Amino acid sequence: MVGSQFDEQKRLACCRSSAARLVLFAGICLAAVCCFATDGALPNISANDNRAPAGRLDSGVLTLHLELREGVWHPEAEDDRAINVYSFAEEGRAPQTPGPLIRLPQGTEIRVSVHNLLTEAAIVHGLEPHPGDPKNVMGLAPGETKEARFAAGEPGSYFYWASTLEGSTKNRRRTSTSEGGIETRRTEEGMMSGAFIVDAPGASADDRIFVVQLWATHLFERSFKSALSINGKSWPYTERLHARLGQPERWRVVNATPLEHPMHLHGFYFHVDAVGDGAVEHTFTAAERRMAVTELVRPGHTFDMTWMPERTGNWIFHCHILDHMMGDYKSPWLYGPDGPPPMVAQSMEAHSQEGNENANMGMGELVMGITVTDDSLRIIPAKAVIPAPAVERHLFVRERPASPYVPAGPGFYLEGVSKEVGAAGPPLVITRGERTAITVHNELKESTAIHWHGLEIESYYDGVPLWDGTTQHMTPYIAPGSSFVAYMTPPRAGTFIYHTHWNDVRQLTGGMYGALLVIAPGQEYDPATDKVFVLGRSGPDEMHDPLALNGSPQPGLMVLLAGQTYRFRFVNITPNDRVMVTSLITENHPVKWRAIAKDGADLPPQQATVQDAVQTISVGETYDYEFAPQAPGQYELRFCSDFGSEVTQMIAVVPPGAPFSVFAAKGTAQHP
Repeated sequence: MVGSQFDEQKRLACCRSSAARLVLFAGICLAAVCCFATDGALPNISANDNRAPAGRLDSGVLTLHLELREGVWHPEAEDDRAINVYSFAEEGRAPQTPGPLIRLPQGTEIRVSVHNLLTEAAIVHGLEPHPGDPKNVMGLAPGETKEARFAAGEPGSYFYWASTLEGSTKNRRRTSTSEGGIETRRTEEGMMSGAFIVDAPGASADDRIFVVQLWATHLFERSFKSALSINGKSWPYTERLHARLGQPERWRVVNATPLEHPMHLHGFYFHVDAVGDGAVEHTFTAAERRMAVTELVRPGHTFDMTWMPERTGNWIFHCHILDHMMGDYKSPWLYGPDGPPPMVAQSMEAHSQEGNENANMGMGELVMGITVTDDSLRIIPAKAVIPAPAVERHLFVRERPASPYVPAGPGFYLEGVSKEVGAAGPPLVITRGERTAITVHNELKESTAIHWHGLEIESYYDGVPLWDGTTQHMTPYIAPGSSFVAYMTPPRAGTFIYHTHWNDVRQLTGGMYGALLVIAPGQEYDPATDKVFVLGRSGPDEMHDPLALNGSPQPGLMVLLAGQTYRFRFVNITPNDRVMVTSLITENHPVKWRAIAKDGADLPPQQATVQDAVQTISVGETYDYEFAPQAPGQYELRFCSDFGSEVTQMIAVVPPGAPFSVFAAKGTAQHP
């Protein structure tokens, strides 16, 4: 896609370097269930909401005195687990995480000092003019103070961070960014980061800044512990955001972790206004600005976004990595070959059983709640009347027996299509602008809820139980034997997702997901030329459970006709495979295809270009491409995860009228 800052062709190598990918992934994660004993002499570290700039700005000069200190951090409630960590503080004030906000207009001179109060030598990165140089660092011995003076540089979203000398050298390795980048920092030191914002002259500072941070220790050991946070807190203790109907929201997202995070906004599209790598930022032109509901932010990177609250109610913004949005479940392999200790294993098992009807809504860590209100004066009917739907669909949830290559688990069947529960849900097709009622019937022995991912929908029907809707009219979970009707009138045609948003581990890895296709009025969905590729996992363990394409780890041969134009719809709804390199190749070289849409939104003409058939698709993203093979041949559609696993769809392109051409009308890749 236009605006991507990565060479996608180079990422084909991920399929051939699984060991390196596993090491980089080692952290996908990460939240803990245990506490650390704390030293009562240490100060408490407060969560920083990044609203108040630090320092003193006078006559075009910002003066700021920072300290590196050890303190006690509470990622959840202040009386809950306590972790001793290093963090930044403004001189004379309590330590904060993220560190004190540096914010100033372009052209400002900065005079910043750092006093190292740690017992270890430290290295501070990012206190420099921008564009920056990753090699420009400040080294500090224990007790030492140094000062840096520089001009602010170019406008953008940046951040500063620190590591101890021991932590940097112990973890140093060649990474996908610069040598000595944030991936080299010890994860125990992950709370030493702060936002650094340079505003353009005359620009408004009416925005929000969200810094994502990670603390973790004992990776691949049974004593593994961790915590992920946004502005210093983990869900359900993250800040509750308030937006007003019709008033645009401008957010800056800073990823100060060594992990990728596909950040997903429920109910609304947002525009990606700028992206950066911590040292350099690229602001998009009007033609480059892309619409998305999920944006992948890579380690040490940033992005700016704008969205318009168009419907009232409660919504969420979260990382779509399952390990990053669930506080009481982590992938077992993070605890090493012996798995988690019994107490942790029991807690994780309890998560996937009945009894999650609690205030956490089955979520944790990288989740933020948003309430959109209408402050205008208007007459509101005492009782709203729900318009009758033009179309009704009935979606059933039922247990599926085991079959060859596919374990037993929960899944979907669609009335009028088939009563067989597949390993992935069937494509659910509705029409743009047509009011539709989808009744979800729960035949499981546990509760569930279904999220209509990417749809611009009313909050009550969005699918996050005990949060969506309003305080007076909150979305319920769907209890065993009951049903729930979701009303929707999709305003745009495109590729979306429906998936469970409750008891996610068992239900999502069991197959409770599928493609939601919205077509234009008057059009028909033709599976012979409209190909859907939905990526999932056949189980919760990425080290053992295979990738599944349309529910199958071994998809059958697909036959296409030379000279025919096809639409390829790609969906990544795996639990944790956040870098899925997708490529269509023949004779070991990528072919050409034309970009059509991202996350269900059609691309503008400047972005709907012909390009090499290589695309990274993260969790919760959808991409649409147009492929028109001109000559017969053998093709491979490869899906390569950063875990080292892959699944391949073999494609035979044959001439019209050839013996095998009859199979070209079979439709999508086979479901088992």
